[in-house]
Amino acid sequence: MVPSDSHQLINQDYSIVPYTEHTRSQPANSSTQYRTAQYSNNQSMTMNQFIHRILKSSTATAITKSSRHGAPSSSTSSTPSATSITSSVQHLLDEIQNAKLVYFGEFHSEHRIISLQTELVKEWSKRLRSVSDVSNHGLAAAAARKPRLHVIMEHFSVDMQELLERYQFRCSKGDDDDGNVPSFSEQDEEAFQQLVHSYKNDYGTEGHDLMPYSNLIQFCRETTMKSGGESDNNEGYCPVILHGGFIPRNHAARLNKECPDMESRRLFFEEMANQRGYLPKRGEAMYDALFDTSSKHHKNFTLRGPPEHKLLIQSLMNGADLYSPIDGGLHGDEDDSNDEETPFDRLYQAQLLKDHAMGYRIANIMLDHHHDSPTMTDRNPSSSDRYLIIAGFGHLKHYLGVPDCVNRYLRHVAISDPNESRRAVALDLLVNISHLPTAAKSRRGGGSGSALIGCQMMYEAYLEDSYPPLIDAIKKATQEDEDTDTDHIKQKFLKDLYLQHPTILDEYILKSDEVSGPLLHFNRGAGGFDHPCADYLFVYDEDDDHVITDTDISRVENSSTAKCSFHSTESTANDVAKMETMEAYEQVGHTAGIQGNAARARAIMSQLGYSEDDLAYLGDGDIYNFQGVANPHCVAKIQPGESVIDIGSGLGIDSFLAMRDCGADKTDNEPQSGPFVVGVDLALSEVRHATIRAKERGYAVPERLKFLRGDVERLQEILSNGDVPSENAFDVCISNGAFCLVPDKRKAFQNVFKALRHGGRCAISTTTIVSDHLDPSFEWPVCMRMFASLESLQPMLEEIGFGNVQIIDAESPMEGMDLPEDDPQEVEGRRFKIHGKYADQFAFMEKMDMDELCKVVTVYGEKL
Repeated sequence: MVPSDSHQLINQDYSIVPYTEHTRSQPANSSTQYRTAQYSNNQSMTMNQFIHRILKSSTATAITKSSRHGAPSSSTSSTPSATSITSSVQHLLDEIQNAKLVYFGEFHSEHRIISLQTELVKEWSKRLRSVSDVSNHGLAAAAARKPRLHVIMEHFSVDMQELLERYQFRCSKGDDDDGNVPSFSEQDEEAFQQLVHSYKNDYGTEGHDLMPYSNLIQFCRETTMKSGGESDNNEGYCPVILHGGFIPRNHAARLNKECPDMESRRLFFEEMANQRGYLPKRGEAMYDALFDTSSKHHKNFTLRGPPEHKLLIQSLMNGADLYSPIDGGLHGDEDDSNDEETPFDRLYQAQLLKDHAMGYRIANIMLDHHHDSPTMTDRNPSSSDRYLIIAGFGHLKHYLGVPDCVNRYLRHVAISDPNESRRAVALDLLVNISHLPTAAKSRRGGGSGSALIGCQMMYEAYLEDSYPPLIDAIKKATQEDEDTDTDHIKQKFLKDLYLQHPTILDEYILKSDEVSGPLLHFNRGAGGFDHPCADYLFVYDEDDDHVITDTDISRVENSSTAKCSFHSTESTANDVAKMETMEAYEQVGHTAGIQGNAARARAIMSQLGYSEDDLAYLGDGDIYNFQGVANPHCVAKIQPGESVIDIGSGLGIDSFLAMRDCGADKTDNEPQSGPFVVGVDLALSEVRHATIRAKERGYAVPERLKFLRGDVERLQEILSNGDVPSENAFDVCISNGAFCLVPDKRKAFQNVFKALRHGGRCAISTTTIVSDHLDPSFEWPVCMRMFASLESLQPMLEEIGFGNVQIIDAESPMEGMDLPEDDPQEVEGRRFKIHGKYADQFAFMEKMDMDELCKVVTVYGEKL
């Protein structure tokens, strides 16, 4: 979805650019010296100095897992550290370093994005050099040219290649009039200034601001100049070669404005191919990939582009939602059955011209630099080279545009090029880039796989509308002073989340429409895309004044507990407990799809009082995801036709049994009446897993079963937001273990009371502390500090208004169950588990009798 405040701009070349803060132009009279200093300050920021996350589409998690002091963390929290300056880049390279081809979709001139690009290029070139040093030995290897990294940038046109080669491979002027030899850094700066001057005054077609890219561009020059242009250099980096990738932009405007008919288009494309070399010539194998050959556009010189790409470009103009589930097929403002060309058709052709020209350029560079011989001289190509494409995200999103053109051109060369060697190279490249990079090195060391990196501004995750502590803090601040500036509140909360609870930050980002649709649910909506918007999404805080300082990091590293800036000590402790619970169970949800130990789960559930019918109903596909401390069903006694709410529904096991007992699993999907079940859980990943499994089990979702992400302490709000009646709505409330970890149990039971109908009942299975408090001389785990005292529960419920309150012994031992051995897969850590061996600081508990300390009960009460 496009944010409501995201307007659109049309470039002078008729390309489409979403309006964001990235489009702010610099003052026309800004001097080069002033702007160089300005961008130098921005680029001096390292990756750990601004808030960012790198999210992986295939796992719906962040790849950034750095911890304090740069060491692996045994906890579920991952806190950025002062010593892990390039941790994000290191983790990203761990994922993609073996790739043959990487696309990087950017917002132009954003210095945070350029910081990532620059560090990515440096680290990748260093690793390529290191790998080649290790793998090449002996005299034969000495003749082998080591790999090069080719960086192909939209910012330079194909016509500028001579300018780039002059910049990269020729030294600046020598001694000055006094015989002084300029330092290498002075030569670099002088060469860059000459590049910028020529870029603007001798060519002037592209209009990009190169100043923000100065560190990246100058680094590429250093890798070639310090080695004299050879493949080796003494800095530990492989050579990084710059290439111009775009057709000069004025030609896109020409196609849109000056080519209204077939004849003018024919002449235009002949010029682009025959005279300028931007596109394939008639008779070349790649020519067959250039034009649409469908009946409507046959011989019309209409550039080829898939319908979903056209829809994507159109959505950038009209803000259409391409990701929310819809009934029916594609929709859009344009009717493809109409033969008359529209203004948007011409605009789209101008966009395609740039995509085709860049795709053609990339395909030829890869073909020309990909040969099997490992003993070529440096002037000859090698299959060991890698490729990084930097272009606007709109040209790459969902592997459409440029990536689609690259694949089409290579495919046509592999099929019909008259040169057998070229066909073989094209086929090899196609195979190499047809999948994600693998951890294993390519068989011939030349890289295998392709990846797409995209970018997203963090403000579009709208945390202020979804993160409860922040909502409360803003509400409290505005109540005290309606003119208060809430920006500093947002900044402090965002910084605290990033430094102390990054996993929670990830979950809120991932659930926002602006991220979840394009990254996770890309094939559900009108677009029906085959690929996510990106394989890796770089999400960054765009506030220039909001940086992570050494003081911030020291504060976190020296604090024993994570504290939120706008909460009292008591509420802070509660929020910390919730965050730790959420982080832990989010990881459970992310590994819930991995097969677990069904025999062990069956044994546990049998000892807790679940029947053989219960176990059979769940089946081996779900039973290993049981989470609980007892069996609330034997107390709740759910009847056919009743409505049920399951608090802390986890991975859905007790909700599925409730579906059977109330009859909702056999009821049609008409929502007007009849039984239904609602599960509420704090962990989004568990909600997602339970929802998927519910659909796979054939339940009517969401008409008869719905899982909601939320906090029982805010139950009425969660239900209302999920289009579920929030008061007097349910006959039964069950819960199995979730109340153990609820900090404010009185508030939670009050919310349950509100949700029940008159005559409704609750059956809450929870662990309690037998005494009225824990021994304060010990440091207890946070979960145990959340346990209610056994004697407090009955008076609490009666004060709330429950009648016939009973605290029923669940006969669920804390220790001593006779269980099968753990599944080896689980022992190896593939499935994340909450409980296990006590951490070192809780080793004292190994000697305690937990059945004397704790008691599992089911709390029963009726709303009379």
